[in-house]
Amino acid sequence: MKTKLLALLVLTATTVTPWFSTAARACTIGEGMETHVPFGATDISNADRLVIANMYIEAKKWPDVQIRAEVIAGAYKGEHNVDRLKEVRGENVKAYLLMLGIKNENILIDKKTFTDAMTGRAPDGSLTVEQVAVGLTPLCEGSCARLCNDPRVTPHSKLIQ
Repeated sequence: MKTKLLALLVLTATTVTPWFSTAARACTIGEGMETHVPFGATDISNADRLVIANMYIEAKKWPDVQIRAEVIAGAYKGEHNVDRLKEVRGENVKAYLLMLGIKNENILIDKKTFTDAMTGRAPDGSLTVEQVAVGLTPLCEGSCARLCNDPRVTPHSKLIQ
């Protein structure tokens, strides 16, 4: 599940070398996190806020871009009042992102209801589900490909020819 959620939150900046060449270079630039919220709770923990703040600090290093935040605000199907939980969790994360300095128009919230197929089990048999995920990606004018070779940016992956 973790891979599926993060795949929704990752931006890939791709550039193709001159049109007559078949070689391509690409890198992945972004910061992401997922967290479990106690069933019925509507807010993330202070530890999660610190993780998001550190992600934002890293994202602020990206030159000449705005920061886009993509939030998955979810609830497990077995939680009480699923729709309200998704709504309030999304609002709470958005409020924190706004406080950090991300522009309102750059925050996207996707509300999800998680089913058993989208969860896991801990060794003790208890349910594991990360109901909130946050991804920060660069929002570039034109292409973000220039960031792949910028020394101020640390790509998380790089494909070389």
